[in-house]
Amino acid sequence: MKFVFLINNASFLAEFFGKLASYVISHGDECLIVMSSKISEYEKKSLFPNNARFISKVDWCLENYKSGAKDFGDLSWKELFPAFDRFGFLDFRFRNSFNMVSHVYQFLDFVFQKENPSVVICEPPAGLFHEVAYYFCKKNNVPYIGLNDSIYNGRIDIFDAEFTSLKYEKIFNELQEKNILAGEREFAKDFIDRLVSHKEVHSYVGLVKVHFSQFGIIKHYLGRIKDIGPLLKYVINRRKFKKFDYESEANFRRVITTIWEMEKRQIRIISQNGFFAKIDERDRFFIFPLHFQPETSTSVWATYFCDQLNTIKNIAFALPFPYKLYVKEHPAAVGLRSRSFYRKLQELPNVVLIHANENVEKLVAESMGVVTLTSTIGMEAAFVGKPAYVLGNVFYSYHPMCRPVRGFGELKESIEKDLANKPRID
Repeated sequence: MKFVFLINNASFLAEFFGKLASYVISHGDECLIVMSSKISEYEKKSLFPNNARFISKVDWCLENYKSGAKDFGDLSWKELFPAFDRFGFLDFRFRNSFNMVSHVYQFLDFVFQKENPSVVICEPPAGLFHEVAYYFCKKNNVPYIGLNDSIYNGRIDIFDAEFTSLKYEKIFNELQEKNILAGEREFAKDFIDRLVSHKEVHSYVGLVKVHFSQFGIIKHYLGRIKDIGPLLKYVINRRKFKKFDYESEANFRRVITTIWEMEKRQIRIISQNGFFAKIDERDRFFIFPLHFQPETSTSVWATYFCDQLNTIKNIAFALPFPYKLYVKEHPAAVGLRSRSFYRKLQELPNVVLIHANENVEKLVAESMGVVTLTSTIGMEAAFVGKPAYVLGNVFYSYHPMCRPVRGFGELKESIEKDLANKPRID
């Protein structure tokens, strides 16, 4: 077999991919490491075995890219959207965007034609490079295995489709009461209890720090640049590479703006507390949990709903009268949004802004349900018998209390149906 690993600038699982590649080679299989950017090459190549083969997208484009090529199969602009959403500081006018997609398309077309991979291993489709790789996997019937840090501590998520593992729903449907052992049932109950009570917080919570002193900002920034070697190496050769390396260019520009963005965030945190309200026990309400952005959960899994301001407006006016929509801020997004974002939400007559620190378990328990793009709060609601109306593509969509909806008219009808006929949760 020939295993192809796609490696980009993302910080997670790099060492694990290297060890997995060593395991592949030790069992007599071929291993090709595809580097999507120069920074990923400088930073991560040493983690992989020397007897693996390597190919650089940037180097290949420097020698082989054909600027006049116009064949893009049935690719769409959707594959570009995660990069557009995440790297707003890059130039996305038509010509630059065209070239960005064309570079990736021609390179991966070459890889699939020449190398004929048996399986592709990388992160789940989360950006332009991996979206196009997933496109070629489907086109050539090549298994795509996406590995990612799980939000649940000590676990790795495995994707064999763009949004999920196809085994989840299959196994869920096969489970029968008689097949679940007592110990398994107790494990499941304990897991759900710890999840919905937030006794066990998601893995990202410990990694995200929101409040900084001035000294803390400088310390954090210096900590970020202590491993600056790969970036400096790119900068030295930037004139040569940047035309074909949007990922490294994005990293370079992000480092320049990081300290200023952190300063702005601290100012916003101080000035924005007045926007948030407490739960009013007299209210009947649904919950919309705001997403951290930019992130795969919105730009890939809920592309057409990721303008959250517009989405919330449409949800609010789809609710039955006089229900309210409680919009809860994301713990990792405090201080990241503008004052105008919150002001426009406050202008909506039935929207109430809820602080990130509010007790989620209590919110869900007192709500009529959760309307979400892809948030795990939707799954928590389903676990305790509350309907979860999901606009995006999410791994728990097959749960009996989950309501996948594809538009706001369908959302309105689904909510009205549940209010008229309370779902059975036994």
